[in-house]
Amino acid sequence: MAVLGMLENEVMRLWSEILGVEVTSADEDFFELGGQSLAMVQFLAMVESEFRIELPVEVLFVEGLTVTQAARAIEAGSRAGAMTGEGS
Repeated sequence: MAVLGMLENEVMRLWSEILGVEVTSADEDFFELGGQSLAMVQFLAMVESEFRIELPVEVLFVEGLTVTQAARAIEAGSRAGAMTGEGS
């Protein structure tokens, strides 16, 4: 699970940057931290830029989205991209 931990740290860094608040726990909720749809679109663009993967919007627009859930979505997207030869 080392990869998931690294991804959680990256998600916390991105959310902190986007939301302007320090995100310190993998259990923190994007929308409770003040995130809204425009910030989520910004997060999706940053994920695409930094990880070279495109996440489906519906994966992240869920109630109670935590750092861990976002990291798992990135991990799954990376695996799917690797299997199809995309994302490199």
